Amino acid sequence: MVAVLTLVGLGAFTVAAVAWSQGYRVYIIHTGSMLPDLRPGSVVVDRPLSGAVRVGEIISYRFRAGPDGVLTHRVYSDRAGVIVTKGDANSTPDPWTTRRGAVVGTPDAVVPRLGYLLEYLKQPAGVASVVTLVATVGLLWTLLLGPPAVAAPPRRVPAHRRRKRPLHAMS
Repeated sequence: MVAVLTLVGLGAFTVAAVAWSQGYRVYIIHTGSMLPDLRPGSVVVDRPLSGAVRVGEIISYRFRAGPDGVLTHRVYSDRAGVIVTKGDANSTPDPWTTRRGAVVGTPDAVVPRLGYLLEYLKQPAGVASVVTLVATVGLLWTLLLGPPAVAAPPRRVPAHRRRKRPLHAMS
């Protein structure tokens, strides 16, 4: 079981590393500005933008420094490289503009509610609780089910101790 979980973990890490090297990034949706398509707590997997930005396309762009400085909105207009965006749930376009160089990608996949788990695991208490849970399950497993049974090798009886069959029993 441990070997299977280790292989799954290594496989997931390998896929994530390859995707990261290809320019894919993961962002968490924090607000409801893109409802109904992108709900708060969803994870957006962005791929690098190829080609020009098109009106109506959803993009993720850097609007301030820091880890949470990326915003995912729909392109409302693009005039000479000045991009205006708007959240689907907002009644008016965003009051700021951005440029093509600030665009970090466009959504390739959305995983609902995974963002809540990722935010939880960012916290020291979140990581500690997962480690505690895994240790507790391991201890309970051992206490309740015992260690895995190992079959004992068959005992070999020395030749001088083997019972000999009487001759009349042989057919």
